[in-house]
Amino acid sequence: VCSIRVIGESDIMQEFLSESDENYNGVSDVELRVALPDITSVTVRVKKNSTTDQVYQAVAAKVGMDSITANYFALFEVISRSFVRKLAPNEFPHKLYVQNYTVAVLGTCLIIRKWLFTTEEEVLLNDNDLAVTYFFHQAVDDVKRGYIKAKEKSYQLQKLCEQRKMVMYLNMLRTCEGYNEIVFPHCSCDSRRKGHVITAISIKHFKLHACTEEGQLENQVIAFEWDEMQRWDTDEEGMAFCFEYARGEKKPRWVKIFTPYFNYMHECFERVFCELKWRKEVEEEATDKDNKNCSKDNMCSK
Repeated sequence: VCSIRVIGESDIMQEFLSESDENYNGVSDVELRVALPDITSVTVRVKKNSTTDQVYQAVAAKVGMDSITANYFALFEVISRSFVRKLAPNEFPHKLYVQNYTVAVLGTCLIIRKWLFTTEEEVLLNDNDLAVTYFFHQAVDDVKRGYIKAKEKSYQLQKLCEQRKMVMYLNMLRTCEGYNEIVFPHCSCDSRRKGHVITAISIKHFKLHACTEEGQLENQVIAFEWDEMQRWDTDEEGMAFCFEYARGEKKPRWVKIFTPYFNYMHECFERVFCELKWRKEVEEEATDKDNKNCSKDNMCSK
């Protein structure tokens, strides 16, 4: 096993894998294997310099995913057994694919996962067989990995899973802790002199859970409501995600979270606020049915 890995990571092999065809000006075709939520995978043929968006569209077309459903999924990189990172739209998946192919547990570091925080939006896809199948399989896997805490509902959920009652399974699981929540690896934060924090993002709130520098959870948890958020940004040089919050009459305060995944954290914030706009629009339409000008597409892109 060690020999295979050494060969795979050698300069010669890396050069061979990433070698471009001079006749195609460095944009030769490559094949990328992408894992799917239902534990299968597909192989797509794309240009080597294809961006995340281009690769994702190729996968969506390959599995027969319509444009509406495609708005609720995205391309992720498997970082570890406990964390996946959404690829930014302008990244180059082939580069990651080559770098990680020798250590990828799934045979690939690229995987399609749900990109959605709002359960109400998810329920609207109950008649979409492909979406429900993907939601179901990802949910089952997330329970196994401990992302979602089934607790006292474990037995009922297991029975529904065995009977393949996907919609019923999802309806029950959506009430459990951790559903549609993204938890980041522990890291340092300027609001804590000692120890680290584990950040968790959901449509309900943004949580900072205190932990040791080794990631052992402690008792302190701070939950920020989304309407307390004033501004947020990234610090590329300091590799940090920054946000400003205001509570009551207190002066607004900036907090810095030092994480290599600061761009992903920023994208999660943007997505949450976009989905909150969708929700607000639905509520406005419910109270003013005559307003024909409201459209999700005009608010922000899914």
